Amino acid sequence: MRVPSTIAPNASTTITIEADSVPGQWTWSCPSPDGDRVAGTSAFYIDRGKDEPVSKLAGSGLGFFDHLYYNQHGDSAGSVTAASCTPEHLSLTYEVDFDSARDQSSYLDLDLGTTVVAPGADARSYTFSPKITTSTGSLVLTPTATAQKPAASAAHATVSTQEVAVDGAAKDTSRFTMTARNDSTTPLSNFTISAGRSRGQAQVGALTCDLTSFGGKVVSATGPAANLTVASGAAKVPQGKEITCQVDLTGITGRNTVKAALTTGNQTFSSDYTKDRPISEVKVQPTDRGVEAAPTGTYEVEVGYSVTFTNTTDADGHTSNIVLHPPIPAGFSFMYVLDSGVPWWISPDDYALQPDGSIPLSTSDTLYAHSSTTMTFTAFYQVNAEAVTEDTWKSLGTCDPKDPSKGLTTQIDVVGSDEG
Repeated sequence: MRVPSTIAPNASTTITIEADSVPGQWTWSCPSPDGDRVAGTSAFYIDRGKDEPVSKLAGSGLGFFDHLYYNQHGDSAGSVTAASCTPEHLSLTYEVDFDSARDQSSYLDLDLGTTVVAPGADARSYTFSPKITTSTGSLVLTPTATAQKPAASAAHATVSTQEVAVDGAAKDTSRFTMTARNDSTTPLSNFTISAGRSRGQAQVGALTCDLTSFGGKVVSATGPAANLTVASGAAKVPQGKEITCQVDLTGITGRNTVKAALTTGNQTFSSDYTKDRPISEVKVQPTDRGVEAAPTGTYEVEVGYSVTFTNTTDADGHTSNIVLHPPIPAGFSFMYVLDSGVPWWISPDDYALQPDGSIPLSTSDTLYAHSSTTMTFTAFYQVNAEAVTEDTWKSLGTCDPKDPSKGLTTQIDVVGSDEG
């Protein structure tokens, strides 16, 4: 069931679903003995339009207090606020915050789990007639949906993909396995398997399927190409058995989607493999080109600098954590740091000096496609001029970014700055 943001633009709303099962056809699947969970999932998607693909912001289960957390700091796009599940009846209340999409079109998908009663071998249809109430405008909907089950002997396969980690692999490469299970009572034969790019710049470097367990051979195709296909040959796959293929990709930058598909007759069964590789550029520069210091007295000076992250691709990425290393020359006392543009969870307490003189900051946050963000930091020092030696004054009067002993040069470590 899909709930679009148009029902409550840039606002929160509550959706309540009440639905009976259909005796003799299907019942609700309730995995919790307390009845506070229904099988299934919830997912929040953002649709930017302009030929951009829909992106999934967060996903979760459908149990009481399951949240759609979309970052490591506990921000949520929605949650189950009440759930009562029995095989005969479901009552589910979901609060969704469409403001999480930041003025972009979005929607919530709820996939509700059921158990089919005595499906049989013939084709069959199933109906679902919920009552849906929203808190926005007291909207009440009573749709009816019908799903068709093909005959057990008809061709049908379930295709899935799974990423495979490869140690030492280049950053612009990826590997995944494609699994196709024969769901039909009829052996699967005379089929083709393909892997083809549907979005992005990725190339299919190789496609390999081992069909020897089913009377076939190891079949493979080599690219790089936008699409590779192999044929089944003499292979026949019995009911419930799985084919496994390996797909290698190259040239991954930004958003990439590859469709892995099995085709038999005039039917195609597929699954998408998505691999995003955002690339961030980082620029650090001072905001103060010069700092004036008097040779006598006690006073304060400040040194400012900025860190700019730029995402150069069409894939959402992240900024990085930052570690500041403010210098503290003899006669100088570090006081505090003022900031701007940092994530909301950074507080003044986070700028306390560690025993090694560093200031680690958890600044990693979402950096959307083709966007940039700038964080500024201004460090304040108290200067006791009489405690500063002549050599220190000379050193402070010369700025050399390659020599941190000169000037008030602050070393800034950007942790994991290359998203790619």
